Amino acid sequence: MDSLLNNLGTVAIVLIVVLIVIAVVLVVALVRKHRRVHRPDTPVPTKVAYWLSLAYTALPVDVLPDPIYFDDIVVLTSGLLFVSTSLRRKGNRQVEGES
Repeated sequence: MDSLLNNLGTVAIVLIVVLIVIAVVLVVALVRKHRRVHRPDTPVPTKVAYWLSLAYTALPVDVLPDPIYFDDIVVLTSGLLFVSTSLRRKGNRQVEGES
C-alpha cells in the first residue's frame, strides 16, 4: 500500500511539473507578442485578450486551486490563439491595403 501511495505521489508531482512547464511556455509565447500587441493600430479586443490572459495567470484568484494549472493553460492557450489570429488578420489586411 505504501509503494502505491509513493507511486501516486510521484506521478502527481511529475504531472504538476509538466503543467507548470506548459504554462510557462505559453506565457513566454504570449509575452513575445508584446510589441505587436501594443502598436496603436492593434484592435482593442486583442489588447484586452492579451492582458486578461496574463493577468488571470499571474493573479492568485483561480477557478481551480493553483496546484492544478489546467485552467491557466486553457486561458493562456485561448488568449494566445485569439491574439495570434487577430494579429495575423491585421497583417493580412495591411498587406492587401498595400497592393
